[in-house]
Amino acid sequence: MHARQIIQRLLGQECPSIHAKRRACLAQIVQAAARAGLGVVRIGKQLRSQTSLRHRIKCCDRLLSNPHLAKERVQIYRAMSQRLLQSRQYVQVAVDWSEIRADGSAQLLRAAAIIEGRAFTLYEEVHPQERLAASLVHKCFMKTLKTILPAHCRAIIITDAGFRATWFKTLNQLGFGWVGRIRNRDLVCQQNGNDWFGCKSLYSRATAKARDLGYFFHVRSNPVDCRLVLYKSKSKGRHCLTKSGQPARARHSKKNSAAQCEPWLLAVSPALAQLRADDIIKIYSGRMQIEQTFRDLKNAKWGMALRHSQTTSLLRLAALLLIGALLTYALWLIGLAARAAGYEVHYGSHPKAGSCLSIFSLAMHWVDDYRRPRLSPSAIKYAFIELVSMVRTWEFEG
Repeated sequence: MHARQIIQRLLGQECPSIHAKRRACLAQIVQAAARAGLGVVRIGKQLRSQTSLRHRIKCCDRLLSNPHLAKERVQIYRAMSQRLLQSRQYVQVAVDWSEIRADGSAQLLRAAAIIEGRAFTLYEEVHPQERLAASLVHKCFMKTLKTILPAHCRAIIITDAGFRATWFKTLNQLGFGWVGRIRNRDLVCQQNGNDWFGCKSLYSRATAKARDLGYFFHVRSNPVDCRLVLYKSKSKGRHCLTKSGQPARARHSKKNSAAQCEPWLLAVSPALAQLRADDIIKIYSGRMQIEQTFRDLKNAKWGMALRHSQTTSLLRLAALLLIGALLTYALWLIGLAARAAGYEVHYGSHPKAGSCLSIFSLAMHWVDDYRRPRLSPSAIKYAFIELVSMVRTWEFEG
């Protein structure tokens, strides 16, 4: 059972209100995207149809511009999220921005559940450059995300230093717990004091053991209550070297090096007072998984090659992202089922090299090797059970 059958079953069971032909067309295009990536012409070439190439490309082109599909996007994201999180009471969700066009004209805002090894996209939106990090965009996005998550599911929202006090207040209003990083020139003040000082002055207190610094106000112009947790991991001895083996001296390399040497100063929602400092560090350590999903989406060689798409329409980009999200869902199940069936890919002479592949990469290899469905429905069912068990949660009382 490959991508087309998996998506047809998902949409047929969870989204029966969507027109049957549109469901079938969407599933067929997801199947083609598994080999072609997220380019219209490439998808058209991979569509299995007796029609000419021109008609196959036009089929994909019409679906991307379909106004009904645009209205059904949230319903489809909800179907995937409800299935994944139906048995989970607590979930960790990373939220971040990423540009999806080289000129920065289109920006992607994504929320992804933290899973062992990779993040799973729950919801995403495309916005123009001028709306990047806008408070209204954030508020509308999180309101929609709240409707997508199961009603019983409580989420911790994890963000980097690009999200600040206004964002935290929005999450408080919507009832989310949150963990975010504080950097640069942000000011903080102890709740029992009156003096505001730069957050970097706390860095000297960082150790390899997480420290709970107590309760603070964050951002003097728009104070928000939070608990601060400080942590600095041991140096891993990594160095960026040039081709000649010398330390890189480029400006961006030095900037990235300095940023990686900084400790983590994390702002934590007061609603998460029951979590220890070590628990907060474990939760935040999963944030980088969402960066890997951006690479999976955009990378032309190992991912879905969204970079190859030349579309400038935000509506069509949103449709391509939906196809990518459905494809990711299918690849997770295919990869887990293939691994359970003993499928391996070995690189080089070392027999254990294949175990280094991610589930996503393993599924891509399986799709390339087997054009016809070879996985039984029961294998996909057990793969889904395993996927649900991989969702990261936390112990919480109260």
